[in-house]
Amino acid sequence: MDEQSFNRRQLLGGLAVAGGAGLLSASVAVAAQAAETATPDLGPSQPPPITDVRDKVAYITGGSSGIGLGIARALHEAGARVILGNYDDKQFAEALKQFPEGDKRVQTMVHDVMDRDAWERKADEIEKKFGAVNILVNNAGVGVMSGVVAASMKDWDWAMGVNFWGPLYGVRTFVPRMLAGKQGSHIVTTTSTDGVLLGTAGVYAVTKLAVTGLMEQMRHDLRATNIGTSNLVPGMTTSNLGRTESYRPETMKNEAPPVAAAPRPAGPRPAMPQPPADTPPLWARPQTALTAGRLVVNGIINNDMWIFPAPEYRVGLQARCDAMLESMVDYLPMPEHIAAGHDRYYRTPIYVQEVAHRRATRKRVIPGV
Repeated sequence: MDEQSFNRRQLLGGLAVAGGAGLLSASVAVAAQAAETATPDLGPSQPPPITDVRDKVAYITGGSSGIGLGIARALHEAGARVILGNYDDKQFAEALKQFPEGDKRVQTMVHDVMDRDAWERKADEIEKKFGAVNILVNNAGVGVMSGVVAASMKDWDWAMGVNFWGPLYGVRTFVPRMLAGKQGSHIVTTTSTDGVLLGTAGVYAVTKLAVTGLMEQMRHDLRATNIGTSNLVPGMTTSNLGRTESYRPETMKNEAPPVAAAPRPAGPRPAMPQPPADTPPLWARPQTALTAGRLVVNGIINNDMWIFPAPEYRVGLQARCDAMLESMVDYLPMPEHIAAGHDRYYRTPIYVQEVAHRRATRKRVIPGV
């Protein structure tokens, strides 16, 4: 018996027990029938609004180092015009060494993503220099790793300001312009494996979970428009995240020592699985930012909902999803006249569509990877 049949039989068996206790109703029978029904065809996923980044205008926040610079380099090598945004200009000289000297397809811009009012001004500046932005990469991020209780409110304000409010401001600034321009457009936001698999990164993980939700909702909201969306979920990648504190603004610095963190619970921790000796370079850690950038370019031209450069975290993500599913106890379903059909429980077609999309496009040739 395959796993799918086993799971269905478990559900049906549970429903039968409920019926023996006087709980089985017409709506339970509907749920049982739904369990025997294959995943519905919810139509194709949103086609890629951009199939070639050549000559496209891309704005990358946090683009002067780390993953942001890797994305900028990958977009540039694929022919895009790129603007590197950063909180200050200290890293621009070093970043520009990664591009041909004097290349007019590369520009820099000082931009504090926490400044809500500055976003519209920066968008206007970019349009005057290059034209309308086709690709927005919300990449700026700070690694505030304090625990939820140990963190100060300034830790929370700074981390949420950069990691969540920054991307939201970017979305609210550029989506109306992209819709009005009616050109193929795309938004990528750099989240983190900590945004889908919590437990080790405290405040940072919470902020990344929030922005992951933002991008999933954006996918749903924009799926019938000229704007594609991708959620970049990098794992261990060469970046400057470890030097976060050196970039903290004076107004966000803590005035008192942080609260002592709670001790780590005793007991064994699962070891990370080791890749086979003959594993391709993509699995090597730490992964280069340029490799991640090339995967982003591929994700844009395929309009992938998620871009996961670190497949080794599959085991943890599987455990998280399984824990949720195992927590769903027997219940009395909605009355049939309220829950007409079972498709409504998918809430949105994007997940079913993405599964079909990724299975259909599994085999890819990604230059440089």
